[in-house]
Amino acid sequence: MSSKARAWVGAVLVHLVLFGALVFSVRWKQTPPPAVSVDLVAPPPRVAPPLQPITPVSPTPPPANPTPAAPPKTNTTSIKNADINKEKEAKKKEDELKAKALEIAEKKRREDEKLLKDQIAKKENEKKQADARTKEIADAKDRAAKEQRDEKAKQERTAKERELAERAAKEAQDRALAQQQAERAARESAARARTKAEGEWVAKIRGKVRGNVIWPEDSPGNPQATFEVTQSPAGDVLTVRLLRSSGNVKYDETVERAILKSSPLPRAEPQEIFQRVLTLNFRPNE
Repeated sequence: MSSKARAWVGAVLVHLVLFGALVFSVRWKQTPPPAVSVDLVAPPPRVAPPLQPITPVSPTPPPANPTPAAPPKTNTTSIKNADINKEKEAKKKEDELKAKALEIAEKKRREDEKLLKDQIAKKENEKKQADARTKEIADAKDRAAKEQRDEKAKQERTAKERELAERAAKEAQDRALAQQQAERAARESAARARTKAEGEWVAKIRGKVRGNVIWPEDSPGNPQATFEVTQSPAGDVLTVRLLRSSGNVKYDETVERAILKSSPLPRAEPQEIFQRVLTLNFRPNE
């Protein structure tokens, strides 16, 4: 049996008990003692018999010694009718009380049922609200967790992109540095090769010029004379100018004649090392 049915049955039983107690108290109060009932209840009214035609009679002289009237007898039928009426009245009141009690019980049942429905509806509404709040909180937590995951993923992507960019920049820097080093090494190597080639070319020129210098080997001292020589790409000597004298005019003139006599000078190999103006140093003992 459900709690609702048990509550309804309990309410009906309580009202029936109250109704029985009320009926008992009413019947106890309304039932008078027999002696009192006989003295107070009047006989029911009698129906007058139909009128008979009056026949005139001759007057009868009263008796000399009238007999005294007998006392009235008690009407048992009237008493029984009165008791029946009282029982009917009590039964009517009892039925009214029963109907009233049933009405009260039914009203109480409807009120209890309505109260129960209202309580159930209230609990369901509270449950719906609680579920809605729980769902809202769960959704908010899910959104916060998703935002946190997205933010973490974004930070990781940013860090990875920054790492890749830094790595690419470092690799580019390393490549540029390596290229610069390679270029510098190439330039240095080219410069060394050029310097070597220039040195060999100048040595050839000086050797040719020295072969045309006529100067006694036993001449004292070893002075240096410096000349500026201008030549054509073909090696033809165009001009010779003394930049620094050796201090011996004869030696200076001898070297100048030897330069002019050495024209054309040895050609530059490779052609890239060619210089139109050369500065040449000469010593007698070299």
